[in-house]
Amino acid sequence: MASTREQSGAPDGRWGWFIILAAHSTLIFREGIAKCLGVFLQTFQSYFHTSTSLIGWVSSFCITAADLTGLVSGPLCQKIGCRPVAMMGGLFAGAGLIGASFVEQVASLCFCLTVSGFGLGLALTPSLTMISRYFDKRYSLANGLAYSGSGVGILILAPISQIFLDSYGWRGAIALLGALCLNVSVCGSMLRPLPQRPPCNNDLQKEQYEPLLLDEEKDFPMNSIPRKGEGKNLPIKEKDPSACSKLSKGLALDLFTNPSFVILMVVQFCARFTYMGWLIYLIPHAIQRGVSPMDATLIASAAGISNIVSRAFHGLIIDWKILSALQMLTLSCITASATLLLDPLMQTYLFLLLGSLVYGLAGGIIFPVCVVRMKEVVGTELLANALGWSYGFAGIGRMIAAFLTGWLFDYFGDYNISFILLGGVQGFAVMMLLIDCLIHYRR
Repeated sequence: MASTREQSGAPDGRWGWFIILAAHSTLIFREGIAKCLGVFLQTFQSYFHTSTSLIGWVSSFCITAADLTGLVSGPLCQKIGCRPVAMMGGLFAGAGLIGASFVEQVASLCFCLTVSGFGLGLALTPSLTMISRYFDKRYSLANGLAYSGSGVGILILAPISQIFLDSYGWRGAIALLGALCLNVSVCGSMLRPLPQRPPCNNDLQKEQYEPLLLDEEKDFPMNSIPRKGEGKNLPIKEKDPSACSKLSKGLALDLFTNPSFVILMVVQFCARFTYMGWLIYLIPHAIQRGVSPMDATLIASAAGISNIVSRAFHGLIIDWKILSALQMLTLSCITASATLLLDPLMQTYLFLLLGSLVYGLAGGIIFPVCVVRMKEVVGTELLANALGWSYGFAGIGRMIAAFLTGWLFDYFGDYNISFILLGGVQGFAVMMLLIDCLIHYRR
């Protein structure tokens, strides 16, 4: 009897470790570039003689384009393959940033950053999809190791950007980041497709004993010959599918007939909304509580390290069958929601540090486990489309969070209401996951 590995076709290693490296490196640039654009905020403001809010809005185009590109990259992976899509994405990412180093107007800067974000989003879905094809038994660990690149990028690219900015000015710094981003194409070239499995003995026997047909019989099948009394009912040629049906198939809209998939999209929206609001306002929130700017930065760094650790190693718990992906996702969302809802009680540096560590651990688990659960729900074949929709919903949550949490601070004068809102939104995801648990255990 064939082993599970042979049946799934996933080698669970070998070249798959290089696939993890490629995805990890892609995520370093995908998240790191979005973070390091903040380094250029004041420089852009003074050079282009415009407001901080406008430059912040322009920079957000890079992040938003990277999220929404998933809606395109999923169908492209199904159509032309993961490797060419990822390589093309790397070229767009690098070309956009290099082009931004030559701009003279804010509109041109906005266009170039959008192109770069489009490329970064285009490269990510193929990388994560290939991990699902190379790994089966160790998939959760492999996916978590890849996702840890997100935290690494946030930690290292911002300081590197500051060094480039101090040494070469903003044009040279942006050009160097663009050159580094071209390495995403190199990562894409590593996404080698799995070799086709040879047919098993049963398949060979079926091919061997397939009845031979004459040329006339091939052109005119026997079951289509009219019998006596049936008249001349010849087979009718099926109509070509309409444009709507082709679009529906290309975008895999049938996924939304699966309740578990719809719940995962809601969870992705809520989790990204919460994480983005927390990431943007964590440092100013701590400073408002009386923490020094240096200590506030240390709080953020500690949360980032705990985020990386949880992303890298949570997969062992799932792969060793201690918890299922759905159970792990639900517990992580409960922990994240409770931490944010209890934030008004965290008035000292020690409690703020503890709360950030706990949320960093929980937040680091949510996004990679969502992908693992997604693979269980939709399967490997449709995972590229599912990831595309997932990042689309996450992108909408990211856009709304940055505006709404800031507006609440302007209205109420402190961040307590903002963090309670973040905890409430994450709590809604918990309720949806509990519904999914009921659906899962009733089957």
